[in-house]
Amino acid sequence: MKKKMIIGEPDKKWRYKCIAWLNMQQDVNELDKKSTGEVDYSIYKGRTDKIYDIQKGNGISFTDISKTDKFVPEYRVLDKNEIGNTVVYRMEKIQ
Repeated sequence: MKKKMIIGEPDKKWRYKCIAWLNMQQDVNELDKKSTGEVDYSIYKGRTDKIYDIQKGNGISFTDISKTDKFVPEYRVLDKNEIGNTVVYRMEKIQ
């Protein structure tokens, strides 16, 4: 992702990086609650045992975007945790 300033507002240009095979789940727990006490259903967790170059702040789409020039991913990676040989990506829906 590259950022460039346009009239004081940052403009993000997303670019295609790779295909990743993730086991997507919506685990709802106490950490996914908003400060008002509501459960945040926009948080997803993707699990894999493969090594991908996905970092915090990267975007993830569930549709094929490899051949498009302009796109906005559906989810943004919040955290990357490694538990044994499993990697868990915590993502939120981009609004």
